[in-house]
Amino acid sequence: MSPEVLIYVQNVKKFFKNDIEARNYFLNEIDEELFFKYLTEISQKNFEKEGEPILTKEQFESIRKRLLIININVTKRKSPSYEDDKIESYEKEKNIFIDLKNFGKICLN
Repeated sequence: MSPEVLIYVQNVKKFFKNDIEARNYFLNEIDEELFFKYLTEISQKNFEKEGEPILTKEQFESIRKRLLIININVTKRKSPSYEDDKIESYEKEKNIFIDLKNFGKICLN
């Protein structure tokens, strides 16, 4: 990673530290570490392509929207409980196995 990109990322961090309104807009309800990871990656690409690490407004907004979507998906995801797993596996077993007396359960493929 180029020093210009590191300096730019540090300046953005300072900016967010000093400007509460911008910090709330970009980092509220978002994983800050992931935000700066994306910021660094895009900044490095900009530097390699254009010679300047500075992000455009659209790039900042793109990072923010992407992370909001990730955050929404993570909060909507429900981790199944142990009981749900037992019920699901029982239902699968019930559907694919046939219990033949004196032979046990068999599966027809």
